[in-house]
Amino acid sequence: MDTQETKKCKYCQSDIPIKAKICPNCKKKQSHKGIAIFFLIFGIFIFLCGFGGLLFGDSDSTNSTQTSSTTKTTESVTYIKTTVTEMMGLLNSNALKAADTYKGKYVEVTGKLNVIDSSGQYISIYADGDFEIIGITCYIKNNDQKQKVMDMSIGDTVTLKGKITDVGEVFGYSLNIDEIVD
Repeated sequence: MDTQETKKCKYCQSDIPIKAKICPNCKKKQSHKGIAIFFLIFGIFIFLCGFGGLLFGDSDSTNSTQTSSTTKTTESVTYIKTTVTEMMGLLNSNALKAADTYKGKYVEVTGKLNVIDSSGQYISIYADGDFEIIGITCYIKNNDQKQKVMDMSIGDTVTLKGKITDVGEVFGYSLNIDEIVD
């Protein structure tokens, strides 16, 4: 065989045609180093892009801006102004639309205080009806918010600003409180 048209089998070291995918002597599949190196480099590139996105991405930044025709802006975050009654009406009529409308968005919501957690982790606000069983569970983030809650009573009308983190038919909405409006 001509050496220019052959290569060595990586397993049995015999001369084989350069384009052979399987060694005619030992019947072992021949690897293609070029392809293997390409996929290795490509895999490393994908890993680094993903890792860089985790380190430097800002997909959930608190400085992001939401827009709406009925909004009020505070500290570069735009809040959708609404009520618990409005939000629960949408949730009860179409949970998918409610999730699309509110999940991940910043809201300024007004409702009736119905639950004050004894451990100071959350409060719940409900619509104005007498027989409400679900509403918005609002999570307290700091001691200033906790102090404001200490001065509240069940039945008070409260206005909160925050981000809706979850929407569900069974538990209603979840909100991380940014501010309790005085």
